[in-house]
Order: sequence, then C-alpha cells, then structure tokens
Amino acid sequence: MVNPAGDAKQIGRKIDGYFERGITLQFFQELKKELYKHYSESTLHVISTRFAGDTIEELQNANFANRLGIDLYLSIHFYYEEKTKPDVFLYYFSYGNEFITQKPDLYFWPYDEAYLINFDATKKSIETMQRVLESKKYAYQFTVYGIFKLPFAPLIGIVAPAIGIEIGLKNKDNWRQYVEPIAIALISLINNNP
Repeated sequence: MVNPAGDAKQIGRKIDGYFERGITLQFFQELKKELYKHYSESTLHVISTRFAGDTIEELQNANFANRLGIDLYLSIHFYYEEKTKPDVFLYYFSYGNEFITQKPDLYFWPYDEAYLINFDATKKSIETMQRVLESKKYAYQFTVYGIFKLPFAPLIGIVAPAIGIEIGLKNKDNWRQYVEPIAIALISLINNNP
C-alpha cells in the first residue's frame, strides 16, 4: 500500500508552483506502472490510500491498511529543495521505547503501539531499501539520509512494516528520477520478503 502525501484538504508543500498532493499522486501512478512491469496484477496488488479529490480522516489509512492485511506500507512525501543533488530521508515509526515493551502473547495493542507487532520486519525492510537507494547506481542522483526512527504521524497505527520516504525536489518534474530506484528497492523487498 502506498500513501501519496496530501488529500483534498491537505494540499501539502508547494513545489515549483504545484502542490505536494498532486505530485505524490503522479509519482504513485508511475511507481505502480513500474512495479507491474515486473509482476502481474494477480501476483502483486499495489494500492493507493487515496484518489484525487479524496479527503482522508485521522487514522483512516491505518484502519484501511490493517483491515486489508497488507504486507508493506509506504508513505511518500516531497518537499522543495534548491540543491542540485537532492536529499532522501527514510523514516520508520518509533517512540524509542521498544526495548521496554515486551508483551504477553495475548495482548490488546493500542493503535499507537501497533508498529511494535512487526517492528523487526520493519527494520529489515527499511535497511533493504536503504541499501538499494545508497547503491553506486543511484549515488550520483541523490543522497540518502537515515534511517530515522521517530513518531512520524503518517505511519501511526499501522501493523504491517511501514516506511516513510521524504524526498527533496528542485522542480515539479524531478519526482520522475525516483520512480526506478524506489521500484527497484521495493522489488528487492518483495524478492527477499523479510
């Protein structure tokens, strides 16, 4: 499941005269096409959390993702950046207290602790993404910063491994250079299935 940042009410940040919500939706469509070049639609289901014009309520995406039983949740965000070589930040959800949160086998997980259910799988997934994005093949295109674990709001309440990516864009069309690297990172995740 891919969460393109923004919705009908939350337009997001302004990039080159356009808004983040539209750019992330375009990115999602191209990413989906790229993934379907490698997998059939019967093998892989790439789902968006929203369509153009949708309004997303708080925790709606988490509820949707958890009900579907997805394998991975990816939240895509763009921001304006003046650098020639843009930055990419990788996030996963954490309050930094996972070392003290050992629970019994039968436990009711509050929504803000749902990330702990697949915490190890999330760490493996984001490490795989980082490895692919930092490879020599893409080193000239962008600089990867992270992995950062923090209470990143778009990832709260999601049980499946959930990753946030924030990408700097110099202009509204720079998002295209990220489609292939992120698709390759996702393909690597699918093939390794942490």
